[in-house]
Amino acid sequence: MEYWSHRTVDVGPIQAGLGATWNEGGMLLGLSLAPLRNHAWSALQSTLGKKSVEETPFPKDLHEQLIRAIHGEPVVWTWHPDLQRGTDFQKQVWSELMDCPHGLTWSYSELALRLKKPGASRAVGSACGRNPFPLRIPCHRIIAANGSLGGFTGDLELKRWLLQKESLVNPVPDSSQGDSVLL
Repeated sequence: MEYWSHRTVDVGPIQAGLGATWNEGGMLLGLSLAPLRNHAWSALQSTLGKKSVEETPFPKDLHEQLIRAIHGEPVVWTWHPDLQRGTDFQKQVWSELMDCPHGLTWSYSELALRLKKPGASRAVGSACGRNPFPLRIPCHRIIAANGSLGGFTGDLELKRWLLQKESLVNPVPDSSQGDSVLL
């Protein structure tokens, strides 16, 4: 059986959502940051296909981990993403992304080099954009080589906010001059 839950969370000046699907075995099947319940459900439903899903409250430990992550705090994850869907390349990108340390960023090109696929920066960006587990697989930590934010499965303001919160571990320059000096 698969389960799902959603909650709206205020993070600073931004309203985000925490939507999740999981199974009885304790595997994450998908995450959504959409603040509106129906948008989160639509996004999660597309990752589940035609499976029957029961709405239920979050398991306590999953909820605590998601809340810590959305507030930019370090998380020791006990919920693991089910990486059965996606192309082989997307799965490689998503697996490598889980090694990006809290408080740091990598560029798309750096991630491509880590995968031993120099020149695959755009493909890496595409895989990040299709990440079905934002926060858990921290695609928000991947930025453009020039320091600009690039894209994000959620909202760019949320990406900026998360990176600023996470960087409290490793402070960054004043971001009042735009994305290029944020990171």
